[in-house]
Amino acid sequence: MKTTINTSGMHCSGCENRTINALKGLDDIKGVKADAKSGKVVIKHSKEETVQAAKEMIVEIGYEVLA
Repeated sequence: MKTTINTSGMHCSGCENRTINALKGLDDIKGVKADAKSGKVVIKHSKEETVQAAKEMIVEIGYEVLA
């Protein structure tokens, strides 16, 4: 599956890398792309519950998850 998560607070490539590295540490994540300009984080995963774990991780590292 591929899921897009809308975020707020990423401003640069450093923010993108921080997000990618944090999410790669989650068990079911098979791929991550983060774009600071659009605020979108795209994850590839196989389990639906991974989306919630990814959202929690994004908040934990200091960014906001938008509805």
